[in-house]
Amino acid sequence: MLGQQTNRILLVDDDEVIRKLTARHLIAAGHVVRTAEDGLDAIAKLRAGLPDLIISDLNMPGMSGFEFLGVVRKRFPQVPVIATSGLSENEIPEGLAADAYLRKNGFGYQPLIETISALTRKLPLRTSPPHIDNKPVRAVSDGNGHYTITCNDCLRNCSVPEVADIIRGEKWTTCNHCGNFVRFVEAGTSPVC
Repeated sequence: MLGQQTNRILLVDDDEVIRKLTARHLIAAGHVVRTAEDGLDAIAKLRAGLPDLIISDLNMPGMSGFEFLGVVRKRFPQVPVIATSGLSENEIPEGLAADAYLRKNGFGYQPLIETISALTRKLPLRTSPPHIDNKPVRAVSDGNGHYTITCNDCLRNCSVPEVADIIRGEKWTTCNHCGNFVRFVEAGTSPVC
């Protein structure tokens, strides 16, 4: 496709057939494609580098597209997003964190390619990502030997034993959901920077 911009695209869909077929069309249109099978897999892929655009299904097991796109909008607001689903537009909840929506049943690949082109040729729709500092998250004890923490990668709450790994005097744990390492301090204590 002469004159078409090549974009790095992250395609997220739990249906393997749709994922492979869509990726094939995107590659044929000149794009570089990485795929993920759900929101948690997609977050892991984002750690390796940000794409120019994300295409995500909404209804997936593990971490749904709704949850995943909420994380993307909060952490990477500059990345344009296309949401896809079998739902009609009036069935989509208000506040969907996407720049475009394409209904899966029969949208065809030409409208998808055109939407990608339109979203990536514009200036960023939002400001650059918020500054994410490296301060530890606060852990709240439940009184039963566990802390509740919020992972700074997938933004989900998880429960960890109060006996955590201590590395160089800091408490660390692994998120139950995405596997990210999370540094934390007990609520009410001063963070060590």
